[in-house]
Amino acid sequence: MDSYEIVANAKLNLFLRVRGILPNGYHSLYSIMQEIDLADELTINIYPERRGGFEIRCIGRNDIDPEKNLCSKAKDRFLSSLRKKAGSEHLKIANLNPSIEIELTKKIPSESGMGGGSSDAAAVLMVLQAHFGNPFSDAELNQLAVNVGADVPFFLYGGTCLCERVGEEITSLSSLAGIPLLIIKPYKGVSTPECFSAIDSKPLPVFDEERYADYIDGLKNEEGTPLNRFLKGEDLLINDLELPAVEKVGKIAEVRAVLMDTGAKYAGMTGSGSAVFAMYEDDETRNDAYEKIMSDPKCKGCDIFVSKTI
Repeated sequence: MDSYEIVANAKLNLFLRVRGILPNGYHSLYSIMQEIDLADELTINIYPERRGGFEIRCIGRNDIDPEKNLCSKAKDRFLSSLRKKAGSEHLKIANLNPSIEIELTKKIPSESGMGGGSSDAAAVLMVLQAHFGNPFSDAELNQLAVNVGADVPFFLYGGTCLCERVGEEITSLSSLAGIPLLIIKPYKGVSTPECFSAIDSKPLPVFDEERYADYIDGLKNEEGTPLNRFLKGEDLLINDLELPAVEKVGKIAEVRAVLMDTGAKYAGMTGSGSAVFAMYEDDETRNDAYEKIMSDPKCKGCDIFVSKTI
């Protein structure tokens, strides 16, 4: 048996623009994704001496269906592609269908827009890639990842990235690590398909391509603090999915207002929600805000996380 332990970090969409629908039916997105220190933990055991068999155990949350977990999909896509590649390129691999066990400790909430399932899936892909001696190129692994889920390619990179189209076009940016965060996840989540369906029923929001290009170029400059560099484009920091998400879960707007009242420099919804994040100038201000929020009746029943960008 070969055993691997890996951490799967969550992400935030610092902004998210929807630019239309691609010929393949997927939405074309334009977003900065940022890795944060909130993470799931995976132990992956691979038994090369056994053929077939798969088991996944989820610890920490009761709302995870192991059969629908993206880890299973990632495993299936990887091994299927590996068998095809081995057949066409005559790769010498003793067992192309080993028995695999995954123990997944969930800390990232589901239906939050924080990419927990996608991060777990990327972790599985990276472990299998290492286990089998890196059979796929970076481009091939990236394509495998997007076939598992739109957010999965980002987690092969991590850090701070501009993600475009379905999510497979990744541009690494200068790090925005170290920004203190508070995250509030309302009890009720948001269905991503329902959120996109709602936005499709309305005209696309205006997207100023030139201004966004200038903003992204500015983010590549490492002068100034990460927070100040990020906030230089504050009027561009729009999540096109926030309005339809708020229509389904009004608590999103309520907790965003609560966060802004605690001295946050910026607050916004991530992904299709329902988690809302706030950025603070320093740990002390963030920690004071946490104490205030924990006693705020408007946040009762919400998950609250102290975090930072990494």
